[in-house]
Amino acid sequence: MAFLRDFSLVKKMRLYENIFIGRQDLSQQQIEALGVSLGMLVTQNGGEVVRSEYCGLRNLAYQIKKNHKGHYYIIQMKATSAIVAELNRTMRINEDIIRHLIVKVDAFENKDNLISQAKSYNDDFGGAATKDIGYRAANSKIDMLKGSEAEEVVESTTSEVEE
Repeated sequence: MAFLRDFSLVKKMRLYENIFIGRQDLSQQQIEALGVSLGMLVTQNGGEVVRSEYCGLRNLAYQIKKNHKGHYYIIQMKATSAIVAELNRTMRINEDIIRHLIVKVDAFENKDNLISQAKSYNDDFGGAATKDIGYRAANSKIDMLKGSEAEEVVESTTSEVEE
């Protein structure tokens, strides 16, 4: 029984990615200072910031709290659940952060730019979501045609066998 009690005191460090969007009227330096202060919060509570990166001012898909654009900032960290809860509370209170998301991950990706995965996906399909939809629709039409041709081949071979 004492072993279980001691085991419960051990806090497991897990890998997390935190992305937050800052207000559009802030400068890049203010967003980076905000990111550093959140990183300091993690390290002061016993966590470790593996990587942090300012990802730029981007257009939002829809208006959030009267903002059409937002500054994106990503933090990769090793932390306990208590640290994540405190970080989440701090970001909810801060008025400069309009949205945030903390996700537990299995491993960090080794990319130079943390946003490059989204850019490479977009480039694969010509850079537009409508082209992506057209590409998938064209491929499904080709697959359907291949399927109907296969049925015709099967019918012709069965008719030859019957004769």
